[in-house]
Amino acid sequence: MEISNQNRSKQIKRTFNLIGIFIVIVGLTFLWLKNDIAFFIAAGIFAAYIGLAQFANLCYLNFSTSNGKVIIRYYRITSILKREYESIEFPQQFLLNFQIEKSMGFSDLKIAIKTKRGIAEYPSISLSAMSKAEIEQISQALTEIKRNNK
Repeated sequence: MEISNQNRSKQIKRTFNLIGIFIVIVGLTFLWLKNDIAFFIAAGIFAAYIGLAQFANLCYLNFSTSNGKVIIRYYRITSILKREYESIEFPQQFLLNFQIEKSMGFSDLKIAIKTKRGIAEYPSISLSAMSKAEIEQISQALTEIKRNNK
């Protein structure tokens, strides 16, 4: 099974960039008109917009359960400086537990696996850019794997 939010990620990135460009153009217009107060307000709005985008931590995510492995590849959609690709890969029989946490309108996936040294927990992965149906599919796939491991 493979689940990806590629199309939705492209739409989010495009919207993020267009709104950012609009705010910058408005700010530059106020600067050109020598309206300093409006320029600083636009600059503050732009800074808050970037800050909120970073706080939301929207991620492109590709989830796959083929060949007896769970593979999750993701990166931040609204990264300003660079794109840091992350990947989680482990055999399905190592899945010990998973949890999808929801808080303030955002969803995060936490995964725990069993290793030779004990239990390992991966850092949480943001599912905020995924639809409810895609999150449900991931939950069902991981529940099925967890059920088969018992």
